[in-house]
Amino acid sequence: MASEISVEDQVLVETVRKNGIGILRNLLSPEEIKAVRKEFDQAHLDLGKGPGTPGVRDSMSGEALLAYPNMAALYSHPRIMNIISTMLSEPTPWVWVVKTNRYTPEHIGVQKHTDGFLGELAPPFTRQAMAVFLDDVDEESGALTYVPGTHLMHFNDNPNRLPPTQEDIDAGDYIPATPKAGDVVFRVPEVWHAVIPIRRMRR
Repeated sequence: MASEISVEDQVLVETVRKNGIGILRNLLSPEEIKAVRKEFDQAHLDLGKGPGTPGVRDSMSGEALLAYPNMAALYSHPRIMNIISTMLSEPTPWVWVVKTNRYTPEHIGVQKHTDGFLGELAPPFTRQAMAVFLDDVDEESGALTYVPGTHLMHFNDNPNRLPPTQEDIDAGDYIPATPKAGDVVFRVPEVWHAVIPIRRMRR
């Protein structure tokens, strides 16, 4: 059950609802980041991903990740869950998938896309993604880029709306988001986004 949300976090929720992206800064302390990184790297070794291959994105998902207590705590972190609960207007949101992503440089990045369904519209604000960053990103390496407000174009709350095309997505005016290690990015799945080329490890 969600608890009362702080003023700071309510402002974040409003930002995410408006822009499709919002960043919660400094959720993790340097000591917590170090502990999660250690488990993250060990999980990738234990689960057969190795130390990382240049140019490859390694993804892992599922219950095996919950065996690592510092990582597992992030998937149900009370502050994160409270923000998501408020975002979705859902007292007890459920987790669809827990996963990790590791991009080993040099990596080409991720092309412009939406996590909505091309050619379809969806009910507004029924899904919410979040990512805890374990490494800094910036406009020279690994920044998440997005087009503010484009998630709204994928919602079925307007009977005259047509779903965006890939051509629309490719032509968007993208801006960078630059989270640091220990920050959390909240992203409405439908917002148009991409990742610039990655020149340092991005976890």
